[in-house]
This record gives sequence, structure tokens and C-alpha cells, in this order.
Amino acid sequence: MFGRDVERMMEMWADLLNEIERPLPRTTRFNSKPRIGTVEDRGEDIVLSADLPGVEKKDIDLSVDHNSVSFKAKTEERNYEFHHGSEYELNPDEVKATFNNGVLDVVVKKAEGTQGKTIEIE
Repeated sequence: MFGRDVERMMEMWADLLNEIERPLPRTTRFNSKPRIGTVEDRGEDIVLSADLPGVEKKDIDLSVDHNSVSFKAKTEERNYEFHHGSEYELNPDEVKATFNNGVLDVVVKKAEGTQGKTIEIE
């Protein structure tokens, strides 16, 4: 009895390992949304940087509102989408975006009052 239980458990482990080693199915959705953007909090600014190989500036749709930064870009081979919801209120009127050599850089000022300040300790 004990031997059959061990044998059955070993078969279950073998099946599990086979499942783990099986390659993931490739789907259009998975391939069309690669992880492309990074976001940094630099005190007064939120800075987004994204590598967009093969994209031209005219193909990028960038939007900023009071609490998020988003962009979409499309090439014949890929669709890029990025969205970052910020924990800080952003100032959509103070945005600088550049696109050079396939790299999109976006600097968004935090709204007044959400930037924090240094406090002197007495």
C-alpha cells in the first residue's frame, strides 16, 4: 500500500515538472505589450523613460492628467502601451517630453503641495 502511494506521488511530481518545463503559449496579447517603461520619483518630478525601437515620434500618443501618464505607439511589428497611475497629483500643464534614438523621456512636475519639502530639525 505504501509503495503504491509513493509511486503515485512520484507520477504526480513528474507530471508537475513536465507542466513547468513546457514553454508558455505565445499569444498576440502577450507579445504586443512588452514591459517597456520605467518610472522614477525625483522629488518635484515624476520621470518616465521608455525604449521604443522602430517607433517614430509621429506615432506616439502621449497623455498626462492629474494622476497618470500614458502613451501608446504602434509599428508594423509591435503595439506599445504604457500607463502609470501616480500616488501624487501631477501638473499636466508642466510636462516635457523628448524622443531621441528610440527613447521616450517624459518629465512631469508634481502639483504644488504634493512635492514634499525638507524640514529643518531644531
